[in-house]
Amino acid sequence: MSRSPVPRLLLCLLLVLLAGSSALASETGWTLWKNNGIAGVVSVRSADGMDRVGLKRMAEILGCQSTVKGDRLLVTSGKRTLEFVLGAAAARREGGQILPLAAAVKAEEGEWWAENRGALRLFESLLSGTGAVVRLRFAGTGPLPEKPDIPAPPTAASSTDPVSEPREVAPSVYGPLPQLGGIRWSRTGERIRAVLDLSAAVEPDVKTFPGSVELTLRAASNRSLSGVPSPYAGDVSVGITQFGEKVVIRFQHSADSVKTFPLHKPERLVVDFLARGAKEEKPVSALPASFEPAPKTIPVEPPPASLPPSVFPGKRPDGKPFLIAVDAGHGGHDPGAVAGGFREKDLNLKAAKRLVELLKEAGLEGRLTRRDDTYLRLNERTDLANRWNADLFVSLHCNALPRGRHARGVEIYLMALPTDKDAMQLALFENRELGRNNKVQDADAKTSLLLKILGDMEQNAKIGQSTSLAESLFGSGRRAGLPMSRVAQAPFFVLRGAAMPAVLVEMGYLTEPEDRRLLNDPAFMDRLQRSLVTGMSAYLKTLSR
Repeated sequence: MSRSPVPRLLLCLLLVLLAGSSALASETGWTLWKNNGIAGVVSVRSADGMDRVGLKRMAEILGCQSTVKGDRLLVTSGKRTLEFVLGAAAARREGGQILPLAAAVKAEEGEWWAENRGALRLFESLLSGTGAVVRLRFAGTGPLPEKPDIPAPPTAASSTDPVSEPREVAPSVYGPLPQLGGIRWSRTGERIRAVLDLSAAVEPDVKTFPGSVELTLRAASNRSLSGVPSPYAGDVSVGITQFGEKVVIRFQHSADSVKTFPLHKPERLVVDFLARGAKEEKPVSALPASFEPAPKTIPVEPPPASLPPSVFPGKRPDGKPFLIAVDAGHGGHDPGAVAGGFREKDLNLKAAKRLVELLKEAGLEGRLTRRDDTYLRLNERTDLANRWNADLFVSLHCNALPRGRHARGVEIYLMALPTDKDAMQLALFENRELGRNNKVQDADAKTSLLLKILGDMEQNAKIGQSTSLAESLFGSGRRAGLPMSRVAQAPFFVLRGAAMPAVLVEMGYLTEPEDRRLLNDPAFMDRLQRSLVTGMSAYLKTLSR
């Protein structure tokens, strides 16, 4: 008995149809509408219960330019810019405004992916200008354009074989970036010169203000830079902050004019501070690297027995002294870092009590969030500061690293997108509240949530104020000869709720024997606390002018 070929034919047809529909589905995207017209079709992916859209494709059909720089995707429209950061649930607008996303940005197969609602909102803000409002929405589906074959560069073997688009791998923030090696200073007559040594040519973004100049470089700075602080601090002072792939160098000066120019072979950036009547020098393209005389070493004077009257910052408009909320990190059943037989919570409390005493000496008021070995939740600490209407919030901690890793020095942090992986790991550790029913996973999820809400307008304004406070504390420590390591940023939950400028001070590494000795040395800790008071006073002076 012969079998009919019809069922087999039907089966083949069904398989062909299924394959065709699968291929069709893979080439279908969401239709993007701009105001009342269709802009184009955007690629879309669904994973982890969330829909993500292709940012580069979205930029293309909206007439924007997109450029990948390391772990950043820059989307520009005219003079406006959106900066997406790989792995961060936020984007940055020109001017530093941070805008939240519901999930971290990903990069796969040559495309960058962001959650759909946030992408719509961010592109609307990018395209909307004065008097013109752009509205975007997804409605319906459509076919995606076919990807053109990308020819491979000519080789000895073949010049026609196609090659697929390479997958973008985000390098370390400190990997391919040019390095700022240090600052060399010299003084000739009425001119002070600062020379920034660079590993490669960098085009600076220079902003000048009365009494200050700010240079922003796409570069990375070492944790401890030579030439900081300035040996001529009475005339020119300097502060350096690393923000992701950018380093910001701020000079405060009393000069009449400032000139900036590059020098090459080796690469340098020269900043001249000129007094009235000083002679300007023409840039020379190929001077030897050591043409600037080395500055004389200025010994650091021992700290005075009491704070000098010059640090007195004045009073608030209501006539009362400025109030600083001093937070001793950890406490109670949360010991913080433990090493060498010492607990972080005890060192933090001892340092906080001494800081409050020194603040009183300086004519300021300090209040402790905890006076004994008490456990406070992170939000309770800033709630107290807000209730007191404090002017500053300073949280004291001791740093720690896992076995096999080493670092030293004092670090000052403010709350913003993380500077680097170390800063992010530190934030994850400090954000883990050790309540009876709390889990590490829950605390880490809270940190991820914090990344999403960094776009609050109030927080954006506070980032700038906290940066100025952090740099004032850092500069004061440098001038006191203390081992200051860096100013950095990370999403610390303890700083989130503060309605005033807020910083977290890591006073040293408890896991490092030499730092541990200093953290238990009353003379060193007194110098450190005095430098913090001097730095806070200097910052508060700017508020009382």
